[in-house]
Amino acid sequence: MTTGRPKRLSTTKARSIADAAQLVKAGDWSTSHTWDVVAEDGTLLVVVTPSYGGSSRSGRDGWKWHLAALGPTGTREKWPTRQQAAAQGLMSWIRWVTATR
Repeated sequence: MTTGRPKRLSTTKARSIADAAQLVKAGDWSTSHTWDVVAEDGTLLVVVTPSYGGSSRSGRDGWKWHLAALGPTGTREKWPTRQQAAAQGLMSWIRWVTATR
């Protein structure tokens, strides 16, 4: 896992990395049900976790995401599918790595 802020990327480069990234089960998926968004080179970009607190049988009420380099943020924002959460996380990752410092 990458820690800290990476080198600033151009928008074109960041989008190409995000476009090639894949949503895969995390190594501890069997216990955590967490999914990872991983770049082609194996860099962990975004972590997607189930959100609990709903009234369904499992208690799940959506999916949350956080940037892998920054850790969980405590946001209340939830997405109905893990794919939507991953897409939102990737859009935020692009903004983060292209931001001027």
